[in-house]
Amino acid sequence: MLKYVVKRLLWFIPTLFIVTLLGFLLLVYSPGDPLDMLVSPLTSKNSGSNDPEQQKTFWRQQLGLDLPLFYFSVCTAAEPDTLYKIYDKEKLKTYKALLHQSGNSETVNDYFKAIQECKQTYEIRLNIEKQKFPEAYNNHKIQLSTIAMSFNALERTADTTLQKYHLHTLETNASAFSMKPPDIYGPITQSIKKLHTHSTKYKNYIPKIIWYGTNNRYHHWLFGNAQSKGVIRGDFGISYTKKEPVTAIIKDKIIWSLFFSVLSIILAYIISIPIGIRLAQKPESTTSKITQIALFMLYSMPSFFIGVLLLMLFSNPDILSVFPPSGIKPISGYDEDANLFEKFYESLPYMVLPLICYTYSSLAYISRLTQTSIMEQLPLDYIKTAKAKGLSEKEVIWKHALKNSLLPLITVFSAVFPSIIGGSVIIESIFTIPGMGLETVKAIIAKDFPIVIAVITLSSILTMLSYLIADVLYAWADPRIRYK
Repeated sequence: MLKYVVKRLLWFIPTLFIVTLLGFLLLVYSPGDPLDMLVSPLTSKNSGSNDPEQQKTFWRQQLGLDLPLFYFSVCTAAEPDTLYKIYDKEKLKTYKALLHQSGNSETVNDYFKAIQECKQTYEIRLNIEKQKFPEAYNNHKIQLSTIAMSFNALERTADTTLQKYHLHTLETNASAFSMKPPDIYGPITQSIKKLHTHSTKYKNYIPKIIWYGTNNRYHHWLFGNAQSKGVIRGDFGISYTKKEPVTAIIKDKIIWSLFFSVLSIILAYIISIPIGIRLAQKPESTTSKITQIALFMLYSMPSFFIGVLLLMLFSNPDILSVFPPSGIKPISGYDEDANLFEKFYESLPYMVLPLICYTYSSLAYISRLTQTSIMEQLPLDYIKTAKAKGLSEKEVIWKHALKNSLLPLITVFSAVFPSIIGGSVIIESIFTIPGMGLETVKAIIAKDFPIVIAVITLSSILTMLSYLIADVLYAWADPRIRYK
């Protein structure tokens, strides 16, 4: 058994690598731009600036967006090894389109360089015009806006016709400032000609592997760097919306999800196993039939219906106001000198209704499963032998039949165990429990993907551990099972 456990633990390593890689790819290719969510119009306490561009530069370095994606990349001979430095998606799309047309990265670089140089020259000349002729400058706001849009459009189009159109727009609007268009925009025209005259399209069909080493986004995300400890040590990065460490957010929320999930599982097994045994002993009795119908009804009822029903019955001043309707502690909070037992006692009324919602479905299912498993064992020979030896019915059921009926119950436990990290979205929403289920929904709505990826990764780890625990429990419950 020890050898088997060690072997399974070693298999966790490649499995975790695949899980983290998939999580990283989901994080990278998820819709939206994280910088748009992280940049604040006010002064950022993290970057210390209210300039959006400075904040973007800061967060780009913090998130490692200025690094290559992986340890290596497979591309064509036409692509440069610095393509990852272009963060603007539209600009990157244009760069790749131009690269596909010409196959020459040098001429494509010259094209973008020419646009930047022309923009700088234009801004210098514009400042001179502003100082010499302030009235004329103020009267040409529309032309100024059009020129700025044309520069941006040139960086985002690979179509020759559109390039000529934007160049013509620049020349037309620049004439209002007594600027000579060829003197300013000539380098752009020359770079466009080079794209066609210095074409090396054959490079687009030659594969190339670029090796970046460990200085890449995935390595830093997994193993950490100067800014973070890495996923392998429990650091899932920064929340896009709260700008706080994801680990700290999960740590605050997971306690309640863990508490309710674990306690509900324990209660479900403690209550359902005796019920299932009793149903198996006397399946044809009236009490058993009524209990089976009640269990079937409980299992078929959705949790949101039971939750709302419980609130209406036991948290309604017009009917019974026995339990608080929401939250997990008094609104005023705990007393400063309250110990752990006193805090638990104050929170106890808030836990009753959510625990019922967490438990009833599992209780109904496990009870029926226990009944079926026990009834399958009762006709077998070893049960008849135990009865022939003079053992009481209680000893036969609890010492012999139950142990051989545990395999399905262990399987159910292994399936329920990973759900601890995710909590219950519906129940936490109904009772306003600050757990992981509610936090995950908020993260999905807000596109806060680091929190979502953290939940997925932790759920995967718990799934693997639950399967290992289930295998060990199988061997304990049934000595005939041997792992080699």
